[in-house]
Amino acid sequence: MNKFKIVHLSDPQLAVGSAAPQYHQQIEPKHKLQRLFDDVRRQQIEPDLIVISGDLLAGGTNKDYAQFRRYLDQQAKQIGAPIQVILGDQDDREAFNEGYLEEPHQPYYAYKQVHQNMDFYFLDSKWEPNKEAGWLDREQLNWLNKSLHLAPRRRAFIFMHHPLDTPALQSMRYALLQNNRELLAILHGHNIGGIFTGHLHFGASYLVDNGIPVTSVGSTATYIDCQNPHEHEVHDGISYNVITIQRGLASVTNHPLLLGEPVIDTIRISNTGFAKHRPRLMNPRRLVNQPPF
Repeated sequence: MNKFKIVHLSDPQLAVGSAAPQYHQQIEPKHKLQRLFDDVRRQQIEPDLIVISGDLLAGGTNKDYAQFRRYLDQQAKQIGAPIQVILGDQDDREAFNEGYLEEPHQPYYAYKQVHQNMDFYFLDSKWEPNKEAGWLDREQLNWLNKSLHLAPRRRAFIFMHHPLDTPALQSMRYALLQNNRELLAILHGHNIGGIFTGHLHFGASYLVDNGIPVTSVGSTATYIDCQNPHEHEVHDGISYNVITIQRGLASVTNHPLLLGEPVIDTIRISNTGFAKHRPRLMNPRRLVNQPPF
């Protein structure tokens, strides 16, 4: 089997319209994102796929998401690889649906692709508005469960915004996927090659469920030092990962482009535990199995 190469980035958080760059960034987020794409071309990485795993825009309208789609189409053409996106907690779902998808009533955005006899799942872990934590709806989990059973022998790789729980991230449970056990129960026994996430604004790699590797990529916009569980220090930063898959095994290399020394902001956290309330029951949701590319 040939190598399959993925450029994985997350959390560009582009400031659009009159919005100021989040966390008092010294370099505008759009310039950081362009620097990343320029580096992919300069390094001649030649990926087969580019994935942006959420928090695309900060305060974006439908027009902003439409413009962002046109920008990504241009970058995809120049690099020679399709760009796939998923939603993060800061994205506006309605504006994304209208501007990016041109499907105003799409309840959530999850889909599956097949490349070189491997399955790639892109899940939508965005919860309710103003919720930093993640959640996978039961309807989406049922779809994932059914899809995995339809192709039990194919190696599967999963992308989503929110990382899974692990002892090293115990003090950040307020920001992680809240229904980890439900997801792992579905993945158990299947041929899962890896789970790839964003959201943390720093890189992390660990194992869940006795062997499934989870890799969280750093942010395109900032690096956040979370060593103090109640005061997180924010720095300017640019980072992305290159995932190389061969014979069903994924290896990940990190490409850091910027780590600013000054602390540009401080995030104060009071409750570091899981969210106390589960989401309210919602109407049945229709999944998008293939993106409109």
